[in-house]
Amino acid sequence: MSWQSTLAELISTKKFTRQGSIVATLEKHGYVLNQATVSRELKRLGARKVNGIYQLANSMNFGAPIFSFNVTSNGCLVIVKTRPAFASVLAHRIDIAMIEGVLGTIAGDDTVFIAMQDDIPLDELKQYLGWSGS
Repeated sequence: MSWQSTLAELISTKKFTRQGSIVATLEKHGYVLNQATVSRELKRLGARKVNGIYQLANSMNFGAPIFSFNVTSNGCLVIVKTRPAFASVLAHRIDIAMIEGVLGTIAGDDTVFIAMQDDIPLDELKQYLGWSGS
């Protein structure tokens, strides 16, 4: 796992109020980085402080364009099409976002399959992906 993925996972699972704490935690995971580097990556991830705690933004807006968003008739599988080589990044971001109803993802080169729980609305997933299409 890259330090960027580790950072995104840490922000998603722990409460950080200072970037210095993030730098120290990344160091414990074997990544020696300075605060400026972490700050730039937080900005790229769209992380913001909410009530004093760093959180990932609800919108993914990190360069993985979504061309289609299709749902199976029973709503348990969502198929998302993106650019070649973007699917694994997109799937990983969905997995670490802990979106209600998302059980997990499988990624190819340009396609992500998202397994959904029964009877869970897709609104949060659509919002996270920035999908406004039908």
